[in-house]
Amino acid sequence: MALNKDKINKIFPVILFLGYLFFNGILFALHEPWRDEANVWLLARELSPIELFREIKYQGHPCLWYLLAMPFAKLGFPFRTIEVLSFFVMSGTALLLLWKAPMNSTVKGICLFSPVFTYFYPVIARNYCLIALLLMILAWQYPKRNENSVLYGLLLGLLVQADTIAIAEAGMISLMWLCENIWQGLRTKNLTGSKNVLKGIWIPAASLGLWILQFYQVSDSPQFKTRDLGLSELINEVRIFAYGIFTRITGWDNKSSLLFFVICVVILIWLSVRLKNGWAMCVFGATFLFQASFSALVYQLHIWHYISLCFVFIWTIWVLHHQIQEKGKYDRNAKLAIGLLEAFLGILCIGMFLHWNSDEETSNLKKAISGQYSDAANAAEYIGENITSEELFVSTDVPMASTVLAYLPEYEFYFAGNGQRETYADWSEEQSGTITLQDLTTWAEEEFPDKDEFYLLWTGDSKVEETETLEKYEVLYQTDGQTVRGEEFLIYRIPFH
Repeated sequence: MALNKDKINKIFPVILFLGYLFFNGILFALHEPWRDEANVWLLARELSPIELFREIKYQGHPCLWYLLAMPFAKLGFPFRTIEVLSFFVMSGTALLLLWKAPMNSTVKGICLFSPVFTYFYPVIARNYCLIALLLMILAWQYPKRNENSVLYGLLLGLLVQADTIAIAEAGMISLMWLCENIWQGLRTKNLTGSKNVLKGIWIPAASLGLWILQFYQVSDSPQFKTRDLGLSELINEVRIFAYGIFTRITGWDNKSSLLFFVICVVILIWLSVRLKNGWAMCVFGATFLFQASFSALVYQLHIWHYISLCFVFIWTIWVLHHQIQEKGKYDRNAKLAIGLLEAFLGILCIGMFLHWNSDEETSNLKKAISGQYSDAANAAEYIGENITSEELFVSTDVPMASTVLAYLPEYEFYFAGNGQRETYADWSEEQSGTITLQDLTTWAEEEFPDKDEFYLLWTGDSKVEETETLEKYEVLYQTDGQTVRGEEFLIYRIPFH
């Protein structure tokens, strides 16, 4: 019987992992990349590393994800390679959870097939998947943090470069690592651990310096706006966004969210007191507060950011397991407390899955399976099959057109608003310029006297004014229906005479 149980324990993770790959593989095959995915690819394809560092402050994300995509983009790999990268990153993250996390197998399975691990990070290729992977490796390496201090420091340094919101958890984990060893050294009068920390702690500090260089003078970006709030206003706004984070993730009301949060905090406080170490709880609390404060002061965060909090929660539970073992306090009460935290993680994941299936969720499971995220792939396919790259292409919106352009590396597009060749969206005032259709036609005739016509890639958020006369021109292609991200396209053929 014991042998059968051992076999089940070995086979169950394999079945879960294969199921995870299969389910997300289906969603991967059905997903159409959109402008946020395309813009990373175009930046990686068009810019050198030095040029990229100059551009970063206008994009809002540090360098790691761009640098990871850069060799593939420059070597001419197809655009959807960036999705393959995201899929592999999250597959590795799932492997770590299944085979290394000291957690209940049922809870692991629930996590894998909830939006924490499924679809949002592995299928929609964004840099947030790196936060998930690095947090899981950091949790796994926590017992060897002093033994492998350079590796641990490197992981924290990479976490800083994964995304701006990851600065909170990277900074708090670094502080936790340093303070734990200083306290241990003072208590035992042995500073060996503190000296080992110094071998690695400089890496996240240096990485923070690199982050500051990347976002130095970020106020030059027209997209960067901060709110000036008084203390009472700030507290109220942070409270509103804190509730918003929970309701956005789960679909629960404010009272249910608050009750869930309070119970988790009570359990975390009890374990922290028992272990005489409250750092794991502080990491989670500070990360949550940072996201709420960032939303109130700088930029309202969204579902991808909120999901990263779930990985901080998993990291917290995982690290608490290690701390209980290190302190030798794995008694009945500790098992009950940690088991309750795992149960609450499972409840959270179930709530997220149910909300993912609701009509209120813009990127719900139904749309993921049967909807259309973007029509850029079809528009690009039409262009590739019917219009040569020698023809003149003009777009009415750079970010929307960038998704089409990512599929067509041999084509050149010009932006109607400023007449410049377009590649990636830089969110500048220039790329927000407008023009009348008559002036656009005149510009095209003057700039390209060897052409008799141009092709206009029209999108919903057009920068072309007075477009009533477009009705007389031939429509070569039009998106059928609506897409999840509003990326619908028309292609007009506009002769000069």
